[in-house]
Amino acid sequence: MYSGTGMYSKRALPGRAALAGRAAVAGLTVVAGLTAVTGPAAAARPAVTAVTTTASAGGCQEIRLPVALAPGRPASQTVAATYCRPASWAAGPHEIDVLTPGASYDRLYWDWPQDPALYSYVAKTLGAGRATLDYDRVGTGDSSHPVSTDLTISAETYVLHQLVGWARGSLGFREVNLVGHSLGSVISVAEAGTYQDVSRLVVTGLLHLPNVGTGFATTLLSLLYPAAFDPQFLGQRLDLGYLTTLPGDRAADFYSASADPAVISYDEEHKDVVSATDLATLATTWGLPPGSNASARVSAPVLVMVGQRDAIFCTNPLVLDCSQPAELRATEGPYYASAASLTISVIPATGHDLALHPSADQSFAQISQWITSH
Repeated sequence: MYSGTGMYSKRALPGRAALAGRAAVAGLTVVAGLTAVTGPAAAARPAVTAVTTTASAGGCQEIRLPVALAPGRPASQTVAATYCRPASWAAGPHEIDVLTPGASYDRLYWDWPQDPALYSYVAKTLGAGRATLDYDRVGTGDSSHPVSTDLTISAETYVLHQLVGWARGSLGFREVNLVGHSLGSVISVAEAGTYQDVSRLVVTGLLHLPNVGTGFATTLLSLLYPAAFDPQFLGQRLDLGYLTTLPGDRAADFYSASADPAVISYDEEHKDVVSATDLATLATTWGLPPGSNASARVSAPVLVMVGQRDAIFCTNPLVLDCSQPAELRATEGPYYASAASLTISVIPATGHDLALHPSADQSFAQISQWITSH
C-alpha cells in the first residue's frame, strides 16, 4: 500500500516477533528526544536516528532510519530495519552483523518465518551472542521507494555506509560485520572497499566471473520483468524500472533439488523487487576486472560462501567449478588482493539461496565460526 509520505508497505513480516526468546527490547533509552517504540505501538514506526541500550535483556526493535542516496544529498529516504540484540548480551562479544539481502528479496531473507530454528540467520546469530541489523534496502519491503533510476550500486553502498555509521556511532558497536547475499554481497563488497569501516566481510551467493561486463547484467535483466505487470504488485504504483522475477521462476533461479517445496512456494508468494539501474550498474562495479573492482580495496578479512549447485554461478563447470574450493580461491584471490585473509566455503547440495536450503545450519555455523576465528 502506498501512502502520501512516499512510504510503501507490501505486507506484514510474520517472522520477526515470533521467534523464540525475542521479546520487545527492554531498557531502551531515547537519545536527543527521538522516539523508539516496540510492540503494538510500533505500527506507526516513527523515524529513529539514535538509540542506545542500557539493559542486558535481549530482543528486537523495529526502526526507521532517514538516509541519503549520495553524499551531500538530503536524507529524504527511509530505511526500515529490525535491530536485535542477544539475550546473553553480557557474555557476548558485542558485535553486530549488518545483513543485506539480494535482488527481489527484502529483510525477510535473513529472518525467514518458516521453521525459523533452521532458516533464520537472525535467530542463529542472536544465539551465538552477536546482534543483528536486518534491513530492507531502499526500494524494497517497508523502506521508501524513490524513482527506480535513483537506485544504483553506488547509492545502495552509501546507504549501507550510513547504517554502519549508525551501528558504530549511535549503538556503540566497535565490531561491525557485513553479511551480504547476491546483490547484497555486491553492495557489501563495495561498502567495505570504499569506506574501510567494517571488521569483517561475509560474501554469500556471489562469485566473480571472468570477462562478464555488461553481458551478465543483460542476462540477469532477461530473467525479470516490470513488477507493475505482476499480480502481486498491482496497485502499488511502482514505476516500470522496478523489476521482479517471472512467476514460477524462483525454483530454477535460486534453489537446488534439496530445497523444501513449501519454502519455494512461500518465497514465490513473498517476492520483492529490484531496480533495473541497480543491475545495470553491476557492469561498472562487480563486473570490473581484478585491480579495478571495488573488492581490490577491501582490507578486512573476507569469507566467500557459495552453494555447490548455485544456478547463477555454478551451472557451467568450464567457467567455474563450484565443487572445487581450491579453484574458486584461485579465481577469487586476485579480486581480494588487499584483504587481510580470504576464505572460500562451498556448501554441498545447495543452490543460490544458501539461507533457504536444508543446509542452512551448516552455512550459518560456518559463518559464525569464521567470524569468531577472524
